[in-house]
Amino acid sequence: MNTGSKWVLGQFALLAAIGLAVAFFGGDPAVATTVAAIVLFLIGQGMAIAAALKMRQYISAHPAPAPGASLLRGGIYGLVRHPMYGGVFYMALAVAVFDQNLIAIVLTMALAALFFGKSSYEETLLEETFLGYADYRKQVTRRFIPWVL
Repeated sequence: MNTGSKWVLGQFALLAAIGLAVAFFGGDPAVATTVAAIVLFLIGQGMAIAAALKMRQYISAHPAPAPGASLLRGGIYGLVRHPMYGGVFYMALAVAVFDQNLIAIVLTMALAALFFGKSSYEETLLEETFLGYADYRKQVTRRFIPWVL
């Protein structure tokens, strides 16, 4: 199994663990956490959809650039370098917050750490593939979340 596949396997294992934590160790949603969860989920979903629309046929969970793909710079990619990871993180956090589930929140933080490692690996591959990636990385300093991280 190559390195990229290991990152993908870890990503899906953590997402499944978050789902199981919510299913078996959930709390009682309150109004405040429900509103916060809806806002987080909509932001995450918007980021993921914007990224998917921009990537189109090149979308993949694997970190290696798809053959024939080009470097994306506009739209959501003008704000963050990895909007799909940011969007998935926001959606996972929304589910954990909605459920008031500490286990799911901790697993979501582990997912964020995994996305940080996976994106670092991916950026190495992107620099090898696209000549302008180093400049793009200097221009778009946020990795996942606009104006934050």
